Parts: sequence; structure tokens; C-alpha cells
Amino acid sequence: MLHAFARNKSKAFTRYLRVRDPSEPRVSSEDEITSILFGPLEFLSASDNWALWRLLLQSHGSHSVSGPLPPDYVDHFSPSACTFAFWPRKNNIEPDLLIRFSDGQGRTRSLLVELKWDAGPSGADQLEKQWLRYHGSEHDSSLHVFIAKRLDLPDDMRPWAWQGSGALEGSRLRALRWHEFQHQIVKLAGLPDTSGPLGRWCTLAGSFLNQVGIRPFVGFHASVRLAEACPEAADAAPAFWPRNRA
Repeated sequence: MLHAFARNKSKAFTRYLRVRDPSEPRVSSEDEITSILFGPLEFLSASDNWALWRLLLQSHGSHSVSGPLPPDYVDHFSPSACTFAFWPRKNNIEPDLLIRFSDGQGRTRSLLVELKWDAGPSGADQLEKQWLRYHGSEHDSSLHVFIAKRLDLPDDMRPWAWQGSGALEGSRLRALRWHEFQHQIVKLAGLPDTSGPLGRWCTLAGSFLNQVGIRPFVGFHASVRLAEACPEAADAAPAFWPRNRA
């Protein structure tokens, strides 16, 4: 669907702007957006996925909300494989996504991901329950990622989210606004060492988020620099619905 949205072949994304079909009483926006955005990532390499999430987790936006990223999570780890589980259910807890990375030495890293669109957490303790009941045995090698438009998080989340001591101390709950998410993937698309498949996903996902109202203000000069950093590469990817402008 990302290709159809980018080429204006579908207006189905308007359902996420609260333009609804009267015959459809309920729209599962968060589940659909989870699939649209993150489903294609399952087909990218482990290294591409690690590059994406490492950038997001180390971003200024995440740091300003959650504090510094625990260094033991990213340092000296290079995954060779990753798996995706969408809406995995365990102990009556169902997060949106679970991503597991593994390297050739038997080490693992996991991301427990909860996404919200037009709402906050389902109850003040939703994230805590997910972390303790679903992921209780993997805290040392895991992070809990929360992405939403507004980060209305309880003030008392530090005790359960904080782990480690000394130089390894940090919050395992990494909160990120959708606007920061969009900003980071557009930036990633323009980096010279970003692979073709990952760069293409970043471009399409960033375009989709822009269509559904996630449009961070960057100013005129920054917009020009961003446009120059992301030139079109006609031969870099298949062209869906190409149009001859001659």
C-alpha cells in the first residue's frame, strides 16, 4: 500500500485522518498503520533493521524524553538475523510488535513495540504490564519502545523502566513521537551509507506519514537542504505507475 499511497493510486489513508465510511462502524487505525509501516521491514535484512532502530533509539527526540540509551544495548552488537512477531499474545498481554535480533555468537537483542495513533496507553499501567508480564525474563537484553503522537506517560514509570547501575544505568522504556520518527527516517533516507532497500522504505514510509498529518515544521532553508539530501534516483528502484512527462 505504501507504493499506492505515494503514487496517488489510493485515498484509503484518509481513514487515518478520521474521514470514515459510514458503513464501516470501526476502523482499527493502529493495527492497520502497524502493518502498513512495519510489515515491509520484515523483508529487509537484519543489518538494515538494526541501522533503522539504532538511529531511532539514539535520536535526540528519544533521548530528550527517555534519557540516554543504555550503552550495553547497542555497543559491540552486530546482528546477523532478526524475526518479527506481530501482535504476539502471552499471559493475556498483546503488544503490537516484537522484534528479536541475534548475532553469530548466540547473543540477542529484543524490541517490544507498542504503537498509538489518536490515543495514549490503554490505562496508566499498560506499558508496565507489557514489560513485566510479557517480557519479564528478557529485561537485560531488551527495550520497550512506545511510539505515539503525544507521550502522555505517567510520572512513576521510572522504577519499573529503569535498569542497570553506573555507566550502564538507563531507562529501558524508549518513547518517541511520530513526528520524530518521521524526521529520523527521512534523514536516514538521505545518508550515503543507507542501503537501497532501506532508503526506499524510509522514503515511502515518510511520505505516508506526511499524508496522514505527521508533518514536522522544519523551516524553508531546512526544507531546501532536505530536498537536496534526498534526490530522486530513477534507476534505484522499480517505478510503479511510471508516467512519461515528455
